[in-house]
Formats: sequence, structure tokens, C-alpha cells
Amino acid sequence: MRAKVITSIIALMGASVALAGTAQLITKTAIGKGKLGQTRKAYRKAYGKPIRADALEDSFVRIVYPDRVDVYFKNGGNKGRYIVVASSDFQTKKDVGPCSTAAQVKSAYPSAKKIKLAGKEYAYRIGSSKLWFEIESNKVAAVALGADKQAAFMAANTVPCT
Repeated sequence: MRAKVITSIIALMGASVALAGTAQLITKTAIGKGKLGQTRKAYRKAYGKPIRADALEDSFVRIVYPDRVDVYFKNGGNKGRYIVVASSDFQTKKDVGPCSTAAQVKSAYPSAKKIKLAGKEYAYRIGSSKLWFEIESNKVAAVALGADKQAAFMAANTVPCT
């Protein structure tokens, strides 16, 4: 009996380590395997088969992928302008991502610049990079990559991490 319990504990520990290893990395230039400016074909390879495409205002098209990843294209173009993720499966090397607290972002990135969006919403931008942490109710609702503040607004229009 004792050997079965020990074997079960070891198996569960191994499963926990395996699950921890499945987190996808967020960097200043990529979310998981996707980078800005890639083609639709490259995003499909990075994120899998799209779930749907949405026509948005200002001539944007949002392609929705599994794992709560959205890629935005302008004017029907084939180069991704913004990437937004709202899944806690994506984290930076400092263990910050969707569902983290605003305090965790600030602690991990003390030089992050706070950018006001609307109402009580704001985003942290990491230095002069294209990486944005959109904050709602003191929690990272989504993380976005994009060259301008529009990236944070795209993240603000994503269903937040829960």
C-alpha cells in the first residue's frame, strides 16, 4: 500500500513538472511562437488552426486562435500588426502574464511605464518595447505586442483572463 502511495505521489509530481513546462514564453518580441509582422500562414503554424475571423472597425481583421490568442491585421493585409493573449498559459521569464496582478508586473518590471487607457483601466508598457500589460481591476487582463498604444486598446477589447 505504501509503495502505491509513493508511486502515485511521484507520478503527480512528474505531471506537475510536465504541466509547468508547457507555459509559452512572452518576450519583448514574441508571444509564444508568434512575432509581429509575420504572415497568416506563419501564425497558423505558431498558434494552430484559426477558430474564426472577425471584421472590426478601422479596417482591422482579428484572427482568433486556440489558447485565447488574437492576431490583428490591417486592411486585409497579410502581416500581423498586433498580437494579444489572455491565457495564463503564456508567461514572461519573470512569471508575469495574463491573470497576474498589477503588483506582480510592477515588481518584476519596476521601470514599466503606466499608460492610462479609459476609466480605471490602464496598461504597463515595458520600457520602449512593444510589450503591453493591460490592467483591469488590478489584474492583467491580457498581454499585447504592438508598436503603439493601439495594442493596449486591442487588449482592452479582449475577454479578460479569468
